[in-house]
Amino acid sequence: MADRAVYRAFQFGLGIFGLTALLGLANATRIFGALSTDTLLTHLHSGTLGWITMGVIGVTIWMFAGAGGTLSRNVLITGVVTALYVLAFWSGNFPARAVTGTLELLAILYWWWWAGSQAMREGFGHIDVPKLSVVLGLTILTIGAIVGVTVQLFLALGLTLPTSPDLIGTHASAQVGGYLVLVSAGIAEWRLSGPGGRSMAGLAQAWILFLGGLLLAMGVGMNIQPLEGIATLFQVIGIVIIAARFGMKALRTPWGQATGIRHIAISVPFLVLGLILEITFLAQIIQAQGDFTKVSVGLNHALDHSFFVGVMTNSLFGAILLATSSAGGARVWPWADDVIFWGLNLGAASFIAVLLTVGSGYAAGPFQHPVAYTASVMGLSALLGIVTFSLRLGAARRSTAV
Repeated sequence: MADRAVYRAFQFGLGIFGLTALLGLANATRIFGALSTDTLLTHLHSGTLGWITMGVIGVTIWMFAGAGGTLSRNVLITGVVTALYVLAFWSGNFPARAVTGTLELLAILYWWWWAGSQAMREGFGHIDVPKLSVVLGLTILTIGAIVGVTVQLFLALGLTLPTSPDLIGTHASAQVGGYLVLVSAGIAEWRLSGPGGRSMAGLAQAWILFLGGLLLAMGVGMNIQPLEGIATLFQVIGIVIIAARFGMKALRTPWGQATGIRHIAISVPFLVLGLILEITFLAQIIQAQGDFTKVSVGLNHALDHSFFVGVMTNSLFGAILLATSSAGGARVWPWADDVIFWGLNLGAASFIAVLLTVGSGYAAGPFQHPVAYTASVMGLSALLGIVTFSLRLGAARRSTAV
């Protein structure tokens, strides 16, 4: 059974994810017109920090069997700080973003230190591949967070952002190409293969993806094409290893059973798709000589949602389902499980397909572009999952307390 700190981290993540989903629906359907840049940044950071990183913190505590009131208190502090940072983005106030971003960075540093300490206690040369993947992923998250807060400090002080290195490009590529890839691969192995595994192929996968993420961030940030090329090679190798190690296990998953395993299993093909889209995106950047204005917007958004929804939302929904089922008790709204799973994934797949074939539809009016309909299926399914899983997590926390 997971500790109460795990449930609390998931609850905070789901709460902030509600804002992400609502803003995403508004942006795709255009029912309120075009959203401001500040609102779009809120949508992005509420998803990546509020939902995904709070969820990853919960998974990390669970994976390392963390427990105790101190951890639960620290999750509470992290959740409040993250919510304030998200609201600071919505406000458009640069000093508020710098202050809350610094606090968020301190929180991320704490969880990186906590996971690293647990790994060292077990023996860094002995921990299994899922734990190694999470620690390495949190390492890249920390690097990306440092760069991101540096951007906020530049803006708060009224300084011009440097063009070399490209801090925003470094920040974005580190968080997606390094952090999310490693963590999602770790969660998939943890639940599909079970904890304790430490094979040579698994170790190679973790370290290759880690180095690929670092080189990607450096190459994009400094516009060094050889580094981008090496990063692409590492990503290709990572795709092959992941497909070989998890592909058949994911395909053999009982898709008709309403369990968390099928959410985690379907994250594997989305992960492979995301890495392919990342390599394609990187090739376009190289061809455009680092000029992001020449890169397909639809491809960029398809890449983001492959990771944010297809990979990480499935991984975390799966983890929440497994955590609440292990806590015992009756399932709240059992009918919702199939609606959430099929709606989220069919919606995400069709949303990505439309972005790649038709484009983003930024200039369209309300419900004038196909993404408005595919995003509605995906977003409404996510909202149903947020409500359902929040109710189950509340019941699980009460059961654990008893």
